[in-house]
Amino acid sequence: MLNRLTKLRKWMQEKELCALLVHSYENRRYFSGFTGSNGYLLITKDRLVLITDQRYTLQATEQAPEYQIITHGIDPFHTIQQEFHRVSIQNIGFESTHLSVFLFEKLKDLAPSFIWIPLANEFLMMRRIKDDAEIEIIRNSVKAADQAFSDLLPHIQPGMTEKQVQIELEYLMSKYGNEGPAFGTIVAADKRAALPHAVPTENMVKNDHFLLIDFGIKFKGYMSDMTRTIVIGNPPEELLELYQLVMLALEKSIEAVRPGVTANELDLVARNVFEEAGLEKYSLRGLGHGVGLQIHENPRIVLNGEEVLEKGMIFTIEPGLYIPDRVGVRIEDIVLVTDDGCEVLTNTKRHIQLH
Repeated sequence: MLNRLTKLRKWMQEKELCALLVHSYENRRYFSGFTGSNGYLLITKDRLVLITDQRYTLQATEQAPEYQIITHGIDPFHTIQQEFHRVSIQNIGFESTHLSVFLFEKLKDLAPSFIWIPLANEFLMMRRIKDDAEIEIIRNSVKAADQAFSDLLPHIQPGMTEKQVQIELEYLMSKYGNEGPAFGTIVAADKRAALPHAVPTENMVKNDHFLLIDFGIKFKGYMSDMTRTIVIGNPPEELLELYQLVMLALEKSIEAVRPGVTANELDLVARNVFEEAGLEKYSLRGLGHGVGLQIHENPRIVLNGEEVLEKGMIFTIEPGLYIPDRVGVRIEDIVLVTDDGCEVLTNTKRHIQLH
């Protein structure tokens, strides 16, 4: 945590920011370790203050030992105003993408002499390179997802509904010490797999078709994300050709990951596979996304993306083809960028066929 704060304060100095007010859950947790649902961080060059309510006083003291913990009453704004008056600053950075208009106007009224500097994606950019502690937590999150999925496979059979598969998977996920699903679990059988974010329904798993499952686990605040398209029985050859094409796009993309490659260049590796087959129009505009305290973070591996890959980035690679009213195929792994390539963190085998 001290290393993160040191880097943050150096960045504040470079940007000539006197103070920061951090309100969002993810950034508050990243810069303090505090996991409560309510709180404000006030960070200056010589003060670290965490303002929260009495539900979290003890928890904040234990989780954020670097900070002075201040408990507010029913109205937090009086306490925030008191802390504003204790600091001698000209400007303050705030999370413009996380504050409502009401809250922003209220905060400005508390300190009318401050110059309020909007910050949009700056903290996301800081979080895009994972430190050793984050990498270890994400490894464990991915490991838990791998285990839950492995335990699920013997239970899957034709005639089950998508909802039944979802319920069984989420029960198994809960066994491995996680904090819950990283996002809404996607289970889509046969032609419903053409919906990239399909919500599980009473639709049944069918023989000789595909079953797409996309899920993740939240472990100590950090997310995992994996998709497997399971081959049920013996689908027609034309469907298996689409499946193999997506597999090829995934494999080629993973081989192309290394520091210095741009998001656009990596996206084009998979896109070119689909273009050569005349199927690019059935793919999405992005190949993957960073994961961390949020399920979608930087880097964004998208068409025309200018972000450059760096060692320590963790993101998904998830090529897919989605043909309406016919079929959908997606296969997704999580990778960690290394010195000269990447490490695939996902250990679940990619080709799964159930008879």
